[in-house]
Amino acid sequence: MILDLALYNLAAFCAARGVAAWLVGGAVRDLALGRTPTDLDLAVAGDGLALARAYADAVGAAFVPLDDERLTGRVVLPGPPPLTIDLATLRAPTIEGDLRLRDFTLNALALPLSTQHSALSTQHSALCPAHSALTTWPGARSTWPDTLLDPTGGLADLRAGLLRACGPTSLTDDPLRVLRAGRLLATLGLRPAPELAEQLRAAMPGLDGVAAERLRDELLKLLDAPAAAPALRYLDACGALTRLIPELEPARDCAQPRVHFLPVLAHILETVAALDWILANVEHGPQRAAPSAPDTLPVAVRTHPELSKALPYREELAALMGERRSGGVRRAALLKLAALLHDNAKPQTKGINASGAITFYGHQELGADIAAQILRRLRLSRADAAYVVLVVREHMRPGQLRTGEVITARAVARLFRDMGDAGPDLLLHELADHLAAQGPNSSPAGWDAHLAFVEALLTSYYSLPPERRVPLLDGRDLMAALGLAPGPLVGALLREIAEAQAAGELSTREEAIALARGLVDGGRWTVDGGR
Repeated sequence: MILDLALYNLAAFCAARGVAAWLVGGAVRDLALGRTPTDLDLAVAGDGLALARAYADAVGAAFVPLDDERLTGRVVLPGPPPLTIDLATLRAPTIEGDLRLRDFTLNALALPLSTQHSALSTQHSALCPAHSALTTWPGARSTWPDTLLDPTGGLADLRAGLLRACGPTSLTDDPLRVLRAGRLLATLGLRPAPELAEQLRAAMPGLDGVAAERLRDELLKLLDAPAAAPALRYLDACGALTRLIPELEPARDCAQPRVHFLPVLAHILETVAALDWILANVEHGPQRAAPSAPDTLPVAVRTHPELSKALPYREELAALMGERRSGGVRRAALLKLAALLHDNAKPQTKGINASGAITFYGHQELGADIAAQILRRLRLSRADAAYVVLVVREHMRPGQLRTGEVITARAVARLFRDMGDAGPDLLLHELADHLAAQGPNSSPAGWDAHLAFVEALLTSYYSLPPERRVPLLDGRDLMAALGLAPGPLVGALLREIAEAQAAGELSTREEAIALARGLVDGGRWTVDGGR
């Protein structure tokens, strides 16, 4: 086990240099919960930066300097899976003082690394879930070594499922901890201590001075949690959500048509809740999904617990949502980010039509532009931002397709052509948006009809034969066949050919050229690619 070996080697390395070291923070917390840590944090009584560099050199691992001022370095051991180890110099004269300066009590836990060394050498460590009764937490607290350091009562808070700050200034000391509170509530299923909300409000203005990259990372970790919506609602109640994304504040009191049961911001958060529920069933299946606490469920499911959990193409969707995007973020987290932003422009586009009904014409296009600005501010990678913006811009299309008189193969092909590989993602968003809009007015029959519609579209996407996926010709072929110069017309013709191919209207290179020639010769297409 890579964790056992890493701890053993670290203990030996530090001992050989006479450096006192402690396993701290989330790694100790995860072990207490019976989980295997995905990374390690060490506090050392010495220069953590120099020690990290020396250890990386000794074991042939990658070294990353994290903080020259706080003498913190990172070592990345190759996998699979890779293991990240952060070594930081104590922030106080003693380890107990260091722990009291941390964010939350359940992260203010430490174990001397020498304990790891001696225990792991005999493979009987109470800290290793593979060999420990800690997998049955909370009943096994007595199995912890006597050397566990817990100056703020974090183990008791963990047992009680409580998120509590280490001290009254813990959040103002580092305002990023405001978002981290939301992330821990979401990922660990905790409840906040009564005083935490006021501490969040006091620290919240400091978010303005936190580096965008740190804010982005905490938000995405929160969104990647199985039940992100309750934590987002808690942050919103404390004012932190719209401090982070002020573009959402106008949506708070923006009323909607009767088809919706909530104003816009509440609907947005309800969409995330619906997506939480849908993705849980996608990932685990209707039979294996863990029971959800009532406050995590969307209103539609609370009202109608019998709503079907059997989503079509579950295995394909589960694999898709688990993919890591270019920025290392799971698609599931980015899809929830798109849900969080999807109706951001409704207040700006709100109108009343001739019959007195509320309208939001064009909110998806303007919303995509605003989302792009938000994501640039949060320093999201270009590819991940493009994905989120695409879902926001196109989120109305499945519903528009469903309400049309006839759903043609061409229309379906056009949708998936425009969405690229994000077509299934858009359909999951459509399901969540539908549940969030209907709420208590939903019905099992209506939900089943919606699932059937989505299944038909996914069937078109996943069952498209290879001969209708591989392009019949490229731009050079087209230009040579028709004597065209490079320009927008070539791209427009290629898109038309791809659409007709996906709809099954043509299957050979000759048919593709004939279609393009007919469009050009018939005068339907101009040189700039327009009709």
